[in-house]
Amino acid sequence: MDDANPSREFMQTLSRAPLLLYRLGWAPALDWLPLLALTTRDCATGAPRYTALEYRRHGSKLYLVCGLGEATDWYEDIDAEPNVTIQHGRKIYAARAVRVADPAEALRALYAFSRNSWLYESLFARMSSANAADLNTLTEVAAEFTVVRIEPSDDMPALPTAPLFSQPIRQFATIAALLLLLRLVFVALRAFFGLGDRR
Repeated sequence: MDDANPSREFMQTLSRAPLLLYRLGWAPALDWLPLLALTTRDCATGAPRYTALEYRRHGSKLYLVCGLGEATDWYEDIDAEPNVTIQHGRKIYAARAVRVADPAEALRALYAFSRNSWLYESLFARMSSANAADLNTLTEVAAEFTVVRIEPSDDMPALPTAPLFSQPIRQFATIAALLLLLRLVFVALRAFFGLGDRR
């Protein structure tokens, strides 16, 4: 049990946050995001484990980068059992997840993540021995990353998707989100039309 590693705990908490959107039944609204819900079989207990992850696509294949390398929980699961279930928006697929062994393929996936995001350049620099992980330096450190390729199939998913919260919780969350949205629109309109307090 690695309860003394704060970066591991932070990454686990971060990975659970987008999963709430799937569990709230808002999956159709996530169709346009490169975010999937992954179901693996927990290698210790055999129970389904759910994680939401950002991915990049190349052709029919999806790529993931393990934030904690081989110590990432969901990676340990797929290393033991590569058959997984993925949900992207409203679509659900059975898939096979394997570690990318070819350095050129891993590099292509890392480029896809870092190409349009300074955030990934900073993150990849922290995850590797490079001073700055940009498109020029990733070639030298690509082997230091654990990159996973996911290949969807036409089979029936063997593992379930993340379970929905109860209907009252989903209704409450939807009402709260709508009220928050209305509040943001109201604040934006006040700012746009200069309707602040006049003294």
